[in-house]
Amino acid sequence: MKRFQLAVFGKQGCDKCVVLKKRLQKILEEKPYSCFEFNYFDMGTSEGLVRFCQCEILNPQRIPSFMVFRSGSEELSPVADRLEMPCNGEVIDTWLAMETDYSSGGVIKPAEIRKLLDKALQTLTVKA
Repeated sequence: MKRFQLAVFGKQGCDKCVVLKKRLQKILEEKPYSCFEFNYFDMGTSEGLVRFCQCEILNPQRIPSFMVFRSGSEELSPVADRLEMPCNGEVIDTWLAMETDYSSGGVIKPAEIRKLLDKALQTLTVKA
């Protein structure tokens, strides 16, 4: 079992979803990301919709998208990132996830994927 699992959400007939899956397959073959695997969930199926709803934070209008989970016992837990608010220094936890930004062409770039995966890897060494 890998340390991290990506829940990837897409739909049939979506070229951007195909591109994201291919990019993830290629990136996850790279040494630093060998501890990740992904499961693809089709939003056109009941299983895909249920899993998507369980994630709670993703926008269905920004498909394809994915969320990072830590593999463990029987249950997957979302990976959190600590975010410091610039206005008041308050620290909040956010879930590591990525959605398609259609205002910038609608394709999630490999550098953006690696940056998010690197944040997940950092959670292995940082214990709060």
